[in-house]
Amino acid sequence: MKTRCHRLPFMLSAGLALLAGSLAGADERVDRLPEEHRVWLEEEVVYIITEAEREVFLGVEGFEEREHFIEAFWQRRDPVPATKENEFRIEHYERLDYANRFLGRDAPRPGWQTDRGRFWIILGEPRTREQFDGRNETVSADLWIYQGDTSLGLPPRFNLLFFKREDIGEYELYHPWSDGPDALVRRGELLRNRQHAAVDIIEMVSLDLARASLVVDLTDPHADFLSATNTIAPRLDTVRPSMSVDKNFIDITESPLKIVDLEEIEGYLRYGDRVTAEYSFRYVKSEGDFRVLLGPRNTPFIHYSVKLAPEDFTLEFDDRENVYQTTLDIDLELRTLEGRLVAMQRNQPEIRLTESQQRDAGRSPFAYRDNLPVIPGEYEVSVILRNRATQQYTVASAEIRVPATGAASVGLADLVLAYRTELEPEFSGLRFGTFQFGSTVMEPSVGGTFASRDLLTVAAQPVNARDEHRTRFRIFPDAGVAEEEPVAGSPLVERTVAAGSADAPAIEEFPVAELGAGRYRVTAELLDGAGEVIASRDAPLLVSPRAAVDRPGFIVRRSFATHFPGLLALALGDQFMAHGRIPEATVAFREATANPDLPMARWKLASALLFTGDANEALDLLLPIEADYPNEIDVTEGVGFAYYIRGECDEALPRLEHALTLRPADPSLLNALGDCHEQVGEPERAREMFERSLELNPGQQGVRDRLAGLGDPR
Repeated sequence: MKTRCHRLPFMLSAGLALLAGSLAGADERVDRLPEEHRVWLEEEVVYIITEAEREVFLGVEGFEEREHFIEAFWQRRDPVPATKENEFRIEHYERLDYANRFLGRDAPRPGWQTDRGRFWIILGEPRTREQFDGRNETVSADLWIYQGDTSLGLPPRFNLLFFKREDIGEYELYHPWSDGPDALVRRGELLRNRQHAAVDIIEMVSLDLARASLVVDLTDPHADFLSATNTIAPRLDTVRPSMSVDKNFIDITESPLKIVDLEEIEGYLRYGDRVTAEYSFRYVKSEGDFRVLLGPRNTPFIHYSVKLAPEDFTLEFDDRENVYQTTLDIDLELRTLEGRLVAMQRNQPEIRLTESQQRDAGRSPFAYRDNLPVIPGEYEVSVILRNRATQQYTVASAEIRVPATGAASVGLADLVLAYRTELEPEFSGLRFGTFQFGSTVMEPSVGGTFASRDLLTVAAQPVNARDEHRTRFRIFPDAGVAEEEPVAGSPLVERTVAAGSADAPAIEEFPVAELGAGRYRVTAELLDGAGEVIASRDAPLLVSPRAAVDRPGFIVRRSFATHFPGLLALALGDQFMAHGRIPEATVAFREATANPDLPMARWKLASALLFTGDANEALDLLLPIEADYPNEIDVTEGVGFAYYIRGECDEALPRLEHALTLRPADPSLLNALGDCHEQVGEPERAREMFERSLELNPGQQGVRDRLAGLGDPR
């Protein structure tokens, strides 16, 4: 039997799937998997799982989370998600079953491990299959011919050939270079240096078999170098395998890895810890737009829009009510650049569409829009949107800067670039809307993308502008400068208008067809009476050569309820507290308590007062509502701490003990309890509290001293 040492390089380069399958046994993480998960990874999907997916699966802790991964694994390969059946999964297991039942009969191992089994699982049933029984000039061979999906990197027509080396053993994948045509001919060793003669013999048996001895890609010119005149001397050099064979094998082996979008895996690595397990492997991409605009009382608001492609936003059909529906869970998190949580906003809109509404909306992207008041500072804002119908989620985030808007501050808010504006017909002046100025509702273009036929509407909202101020709009070719750098060059468009106000900003329209396709910067400058620039803002503009750009066909629009008395002050007070700005928080909470229908303002104000040691006013706020909110932690704990500050441990203890049952203990609560128990003559209970406090924070020397002062417990 001849030795082909140069076969090894191909086997080592045959793609990630084969490499993963051959090396998997050396991974200790695999050995720690439960049997069913090990079988799934190492046998059932070994040829179709990407390396990134494999690494994530091996890094997942817990049986349930791995089950969620497996469910999402099949879902991201489902060719028709709207149907109940996953056609890809069904076909894959049919291929696996066929390989195990029929393609391992001549091998000492399961069919899925054989060469034929591997490629049957990867490619499925060939379009044409021809078997040679080894009773003539050639050894036993099995020839498969496929129509290839070129979008997956496959040749448009290709063949795979499997043969029994010297007609002994199991079928092996034939390699035109590593094996050579002589390996297909009985007594082929006599033709080892005369491959053209071997091809002539094979061609007499089958022209298709002769082609397969030289090429994998049947559109390769080498496939045509066959005729009965191959032995003529001038043509000897043409009878050789194609140089593209190794690439063809790699493309075939890796083709199942190309049908899956790994955005879900990338999303899991970035955001998986921010959602529950059933969502974690079902990330979908979205586009987000965040703008800081002024609202009532010159308060900055973050306005945001999150857009999903139609294929990434699915509703569930309720056949009892004949509607399409879902519930969204939307969380906004506002953090300082150091990571401290400043504010959270949670909404759960329910969506119900008739069949005709779903038909119209389902062809276009979906958008969710909302806003949130925010105090000046620099933040990272992120919006997590979860769809209960599909258990998919997305995250949109950005870093934002919220400038001061006090009376001494003069400037411009962020620009809004809209593809459409509408007038709210029943605008009362009380409602404050998302991306809305007075009665004008703007539809922002996420990413600043416009079609050649669109009308660009730009809104520039001034901060504390005076009558003599003006707003100048200009559009420049984008030279690739950073946003904080001035835009250079001559403007293509320039207009100067009145500055406007926060409620009625300067709004201008520009037909983008006059600009032509390309990238631009839109700038707005606030000019003083002498024409000097005192503030400026800019935003990117992309004009597409297309006549239309996909716009949301279905929009859920929410807005912070500024019309509800005290709610705005309450939200801002929470943010002042998160920043440790207690005096400003106290002022905001005190304003909010003017609304008797906002009871939480009372306990939030009490919390701020307790920070400054004002226990008496805190009790005045909390005692009247204590009976109504027996399990509200801020009320129970607030009353307890107020009595503790006043030195009334008999009143403090039952409240603080109850608070201990309402939330996880922290050192401040445990220390107060320990102190009170010691004061009322309960040293053992005091010891227990101090010891628990030290477990949470061992660095409290004062608590250690108090504990030592209690003496030996024996």
